[in-house]
Amino acid sequence: MNESGLQRRHSAVALKTFTVTWALLLLAAGGCAFADKGQSMAVSVEQTEQTEQIETEIAINAYVSDLQYADDPFILVAVREAMEGRKERNGGIGACLVREETGEILERGHNQQYEPHFRSDLHAEMALLNRYEERVRITRSYDAVDRTASNPRVHMEGIVLYTSVEPCPMCMARIINSGIKKVYYAAADESGGIGHGIENLPAFWQGMAKGIVVEPARCSPLLKELAQKMFQPMKIPGI
Repeated sequence: MNESGLQRRHSAVALKTFTVTWALLLLAAGGCAFADKGQSMAVSVEQTEQTEQIETEIAINAYVSDLQYADDPFILVAVREAMEGRKERNGGIGACLVREETGEILERGHNQQYEPHFRSDLHAEMALLNRYEERVRITRSYDAVDRTASNPRVHMEGIVLYTSVEPCPMCMARIINSGIKKVYYAAADESGGIGHGIENLPAFWQGMAKGIVVEPARCSPLLKELAQKMFQPMKIPGI
């Protein structure tokens, strides 16, 4: 190959190398731009969610119970507990126990499933009942004469459970087993709640639940909306 041919060959190789290098640089730049855009979108979504949560917390703290709704004061307590749950990076669900005759709040609690460490059982209603039962320590006492064991559940008569979100099957079973006969919730949970489907429980639990009332709370539409905003429904597995 003469000198002219070598030069043409070197020029072609150089041009090809330049073209490939330029293409790779463009691809890398495009990838970085795409990554930066994706990261920017993720940050934007997170900032929007944080802003919405702050606005919801401000609205909850500023809310004054509307006395034309009988359950408003108690649902407000539950929603404020839900807010505490969200602040702790747990589920945004709260609950409280109320003595129906006097309106006295006996106990309050919120979801503690993830913090300070994972506890699969500590939904709001479970944590609430744990606190109350541990504090009052009702025993299966015996009469000095009869010696027949009494049912601890009778001590729960007249106590109402208010929760910011419709109870799940696990919590509903616990509520039924506790002896509580009235449950009122602010926000419905169509994908995970069982309050609207007691008849779908196994026969034993339907028998235990005989006479129980599980209904939407008589609270303001705004308070229901705030309860819903605090709540983040779990995605249905496989869908």
